[in-house]
Amino acid sequence: MIMKFFGQKEEDKPILSTNTVFKISGVPEHTFVEREMLSEEIDEHLESKDGVLLFLGYSKSGKTVFRKKHIEDKGFKLVTYRGNNKSTIPDLYKQIATQLGLIQVKELQQTRSNSYQREEEEQVGNKNIGHVRDKRVDTTENSINVTSDVSTSDIDINFLCNTLSRKNVLVVIEDYHLVDNEFNKILSEDLKHFLDEEILFLLIGIPSSPNRALRNNPDLSGRMGHISFDYLSREEVKSVVSAGGKLLNISFQEDVVEQIINCSMKNAYLVQYICRILALSKNVKKTAPDKIIISDPKDVDRACIEIAKKLDSDYSSIYNTIASGTRAQQQTKAFNQYEEVLKAIKFFTIEDLEKGIGYRTISTTTWTNMPADKIQKYIDNGTYKSEQSFKSSVNTQVKNAIDKINDNLSSNATKPILYVNDSTLYLTDLIFKFYINWKVEATNA
Repeated sequence: MIMKFFGQKEEDKPILSTNTVFKISGVPEHTFVEREMLSEEIDEHLESKDGVLLFLGYSKSGKTVFRKKHIEDKGFKLVTYRGNNKSTIPDLYKQIATQLGLIQVKELQQTRSNSYQREEEEQVGNKNIGHVRDKRVDTTENSINVTSDVSTSDIDINFLCNTLSRKNVLVVIEDYHLVDNEFNKILSEDLKHFLDEEILFLLIGIPSSPNRALRNNPDLSGRMGHISFDYLSREEVKSVVSAGGKLLNISFQEDVVEQIINCSMKNAYLVQYICRILALSKNVKKTAPDKIIISDPKDVDRACIEIAKKLDSDYSSIYNTIASGTRAQQQTKAFNQYEEVLKAIKFFTIEDLEKGIGYRTISTTTWTNMPADKIQKYIDNGTYKSEQSFKSSVNTQVKNAIDKINDNLSSNATKPILYVNDSTLYLTDLIFKFYINWKVEATNA
């Protein structure tokens, strides 16, 4: 009877696929870590309706998952706006009006001799401020004349505040760190008025962007809620690994878990991805019938290299865009400023890249690491007149390379994984650093 009982329990054990347990897109239902402190902060902020909420974190750090789990089911009238360096406030306000259906429709009927005329007008915005109108005229002769009359006035903050006041509206601006200074200036001035009418805003950006909305409006001081999604805690990483391991009948040994923590930079996406590759490397495609033990930390390194190869399709064009100047350099050149930018991303810590790395820091590091005999060689052959002129050239060329990054990435239509402000380099995508860390060319740089 006892054997039969245990046999039945084993038979009832769910068989799950590895890709379902360790997910790299969407919500990981089986290994989702409920970050209770973050959840409480978010809920308290939304209930108070008295501030701007900022979700701060790198790409794939869990911001979208938390938005889906904690915001989209709370009954808000949601507006989602995707920011970039071409975003304007009129575009944002038009998006708000469009998504919330602020469209006025008016029908007019007029009789002229033997004909019947019907006019239909669609108007967006306050008719006394400005609107976009399409007018269609039907007659009894079945002929249709369509005319379009467009006025260029914008939907403004007064119209939105008056119309949406206390209507449970939440406006989400994604990639907030990419908007330009003019967008930020106007929005930061308008945010106080929106908040006074309980029209909430959620700004999603990177760790270096939290105070931008405060620069032009000190009235917002104390009304910004910062929710950081950058890193899981050590215990949260262990929880993901343990939960997934139990479901797949895998035991991840302590040394392996420590290496996962180190290599993943405690990023939720990378933790999931590394665990998936580790399981598949042991041919575990679904819950294993017998216990599988993963004990070699080097397996984690091999998994990271494999992931970097898989990420090549996403990041190689960006890597090549930044490195494009390298191939244009003369082989006799003393150093390569483009290579130094890539080295900075690889060797500086996430915390440093989060705060921003100035060009002087990179050029100083370049100069410090340059061998003395190499410096002397280029002075002796006349490339540089003196050590000081050589050092000054390094400083200037590194600055020029950094200042060109925004334009180079934009012109090549690559996703914004970096941005530069005031000759300071900020990393916006932690996964790109992981890619460079494990990419063979970068490793050998």
